[in-house]
Amino acid sequence: MNTIFSLRRAIRAALVGAMITGATACSSLEGVLDVENPTQLDEELLQDTLLVRVLVNGVIGDFTDMYGDPFLWRGSMLTDDQVSGINWEATARLSQRLIRYDEGDADLMFRSISRARFQADSISGRLKGGLSKSPTNDANLALTLAYAGYTHIIMADAMCEATINIGAKIYQPVELYEIAVQRFNEALPVATAANNASLVNMINVGLSRAYLNLGKKPEAMAAALKVSANYYRWIEYKDTDTRTYNPMYGNITGQNHNTGIHPNFIAGGPATFLKNQQAYLTDPRVQHDVMWSLGHNVATPLYKPRQGLMWSEYNGQAIATGGTPAAYSRNADIAIASYIEAMHNYFEAAGPTGTHPTLGTTLQFVNARRAVGKQAAVDLSGAALMEELRWQRGKDLFMAGYRLGDLRRWKRQNVGDFFPTGTHANTIWQYGTATCFPLPKQEYEGNPNITNPNK
Repeated sequence: MNTIFSLRRAIRAALVGAMITGATACSSLEGVLDVENPTQLDEELLQDTLLVRVLVNGVIGDFTDMYGDPFLWRGSMLTDDQVSGINWEATARLSQRLIRYDEGDADLMFRSISRARFQADSISGRLKGGLSKSPTNDANLALTLAYAGYTHIIMADAMCEATINIGAKIYQPVELYEIAVQRFNEALPVATAANNASLVNMINVGLSRAYLNLGKKPEAMAAALKVSANYYRWIEYKDTDTRTYNPMYGNITGQNHNTGIHPNFIAGGPATFLKNQQAYLTDPRVQHDVMWSLGHNVATPLYKPRQGLMWSEYNGQAIATGGTPAAYSRNADIAIASYIEAMHNYFEAAGPTGTHPTLGTTLQFVNARRAVGKQAAVDLSGAALMEELRWQRGKDLFMAGYRLGDLRRWKRQNVGDFFPTGTHANTIWQYGTATCFPLPKQEYEGNPNITNPNK
């Protein structure tokens, strides 16, 4: 992408990002847009420090736009977080773990993540290249590098393989996680020098996740230990403008809703699917409507989910005890990083005999999470304990964009294949075998440096 095109895109994205983050960049934009031909921008503006906030907001805006849809909504269709009742032909196939490289879902996923990744890397480069007055302790630079790390994680979570910047190299997921580590390690000393504790926490959570996916367990544990208790970092949405809505709201509410809870996660478990769930809805982390309904395709039984622990309006209430758990809303935020995730990363890396300096043993951590879910303590060890840890992770991080990366990691590292199989909740459908999004046809056609193996 040329610099003029990149700046125009950054400014457009920043208009969304500014609303999302609450920043007020209007005074900076006035001088930029007041030109004779608004389709042309002077490259000298790239060095205007007044644009820094605009460019940084562009990074945040593109990441926010990508995360809810396609990454969370479409990505979770491959997992046992949700069942989809979508009626669009290609996306209906996606919800059955059937993905074609020449259809729109693969292209949208790759294109959206690539845009967010390019923005984060590009703006980081501009800040390091002279736009920042003090790059060694610039919180803006630390932030864009952190987002660069997370976009590489998300690309690794979602894509079977990927190219970067129309390059000839085809990157595998583990290589993308390695790049994420590089970005985080570059960001960490900058955030530390900037004395920005929130960013330091965000980076360490990202490091623990990337290292875990690389199988580097001591490094994952070390990074997780540095995360402050009760830490959350939110992807922010607003209900003040259609461009800043949380996209999951429209998929879960209304007559044409299309997203429900997979039988693995409904309150009563698979054996009670299609039954009244009132008595089973005791775990506040995974709440949903008592009865199923039909939505978009008028064929798939859907139990509408309520906000889970990684959602900003989560209130800890349970329907079984007379509570009213929060329904999805347009301005609900999603946690991209948290202390809870970091601790799950720690104990997964530590294994069944692990010990945390303050949280105790892996078994004690599992029972602490079970207590949050109003579940009785267990006495497990070995593989059975790790299985329970995985289930508690699924409930703590439910419907927030973590499950696809988790299932792929466990399959890649030979822990087990936990992707949904067999008959779909819509019984005329059968699950396929897709675990990731293929490099799309558009990239093969637009990138002269790679050859299409599908022909």
